[in-house]
Amino acid sequence: MKPGSIIDADGHVLEQAIDWERVLPEALRPLAPKRLSVDTGGGRTLIEGKIWPQPWGKGRGAAAPPVAPMSYRAGAVDPSKRIADLDAEGIDVAFNYGAEIGIGVSGLETPTLAAALAAAYNDWLAKYCAYAPKRLKGIAAIPLQDIPSAIAEARRAVTNLGMTGVSIPSNVHGKPLHDARFEPFFAEIERLGVPIGIHIGPGIHGVPVAGAERYDNFLMIHSFSHPVEQMLALVSLVIGGVLERHPRLRVAFLESSAGWVPFITERMDEDYEKLPSLAPDLRGKPSDYVRSGRLFFACEPDERVLPMVLDFVGEDHVIYASDYPHWDCKFPDSAKAIYEREDLSPQAKAKVLGKNAERLYQL
Repeated sequence: MKPGSIIDADGHVLEQAIDWERVLPEALRPLAPKRLSVDTGGGRTLIEGKIWPQPWGKGRGAAAPPVAPMSYRAGAVDPSKRIADLDAEGIDVAFNYGAEIGIGVSGLETPTLAAALAAAYNDWLAKYCAYAPKRLKGIAAIPLQDIPSAIAEARRAVTNLGMTGVSIPSNVHGKPLHDARFEPFFAEIERLGVPIGIHIGPGIHGVPVAGAERYDNFLMIHSFSHPVEQMLALVSLVIGGVLERHPRLRVAFLESSAGWVPFITERMDEDYEKLPSLAPDLRGKPSDYVRSGRLFFACEPDERVLPMVLDFVGEDHVIYASDYPHWDCKFPDSAKAIYEREDLSPQAKAKVLGKNAERLYQL
């Protein structure tokens, strides 16, 4: 039985509905993304002379194979159809991230193009969500390679467009999130009072992922890169002192399962106990920050280690995410897969499926 409200903390829209040449400033239209009906996985997009997601090959990341059961649904571009899909899943509210530009814009080499694409995407997403504003919520794309532009767009997206959070990658051109250049951005997000969703995508240019430099097999890259990149991001935010310097910052780690959280948390604690001088900003153990109530970790609906994760990190820190409409999502049974589990208490189910996301996004 459905245990109260269900909130999808990480669903996706598809940017292919956007007419980039029409919405970009005239000077940037020659650089507008162009959809290519080539290669695998539903086509590619050409940006800055590069194909996104990158084709197969070592060091490229690779995109999903053509056998994927789901890579496109009309609801990812048409909000009326999205509402029908939410009803099919029993989802009350969905928070929407991008698929290419929406999560990869920080990897572009041209800052002016990145800023313009982020603004155009956010405008489009705001209109998409306006179809049913109580059920469809937007997460803004941010051009994090240029901090003044990132701050300005975050402020505009939240204040003018009503976005409920911002999306950033686990690194920007290889620079970790605790790099000093990002401090003004974190301060602004803290001031705005919205959460950060950390999202990666193998094959996005300018956002390198662990494993892509040595694997040329999509299964290997996808299995490895998502959780490892989230571990790297968590280590940066915790040991790098970002969470200490910004005590009101809320962060979600998305689309990477949750089983990695106990491992890396325990490892950080063990190393910090012996090397505290290398983390001078910390005022407690790394696990204190992980369990502070400000960090949230998206689980897989059928993740077998989920009870252990909830026991270790606490029931208040795990959230449900459908990953709609990606090739590996479990539509239309992703929420059902959680509330029909027999190894979770009714209280835990209610928190994972809705209550924790309410706190994350402050509904």
